[in-house]
Amino acid sequence: MDFKPDYGVHLMKEGFSSATTLNFYDFRLFSLTVLGRGQYSTMVDMPYAGELHALSLDFTETQLEKILAKAPPAFRVSLKAQLATDPTTPRTIDFDGEVSFGVRARLGKIQKVQQESFVPLVAEEIL
Repeated sequence: MDFKPDYGVHLMKEGFSSATTLNFYDFRLFSLTVLGRGQYSTMVDMPYAGELHALSLDFTETQLEKILAKAPPAFRVSLKAQLATDPTTPRTIDFDGEVSFGVRARLGKIQKVQQESFVPLVAEEIL
């Protein structure tokens, strides 16, 4: 299986550090990955240097609430019901539709999964 290059790794190689603030004004939530209680992530494709990269964004339950405040009511109710049923088991929940929001983030720590390394972005503020 071929993986897209990782956006965070690319930024790190370009000299960005975890002190650098990155702003995204039209970030799209298409799915939600439960990492554990109150810890979430999502993955999107991000064009960079003429190529699609995988961008992983990690965020907290408080930040998820701010994201969901921008979602249609039916979407919000459905997702909250799924999370209330099982708030801790790691899994990905795919959506019909999307939620658009702005986010201020920074680079996280490098992580390894199987044979791939990636650097998630960590949300600091939902705009």
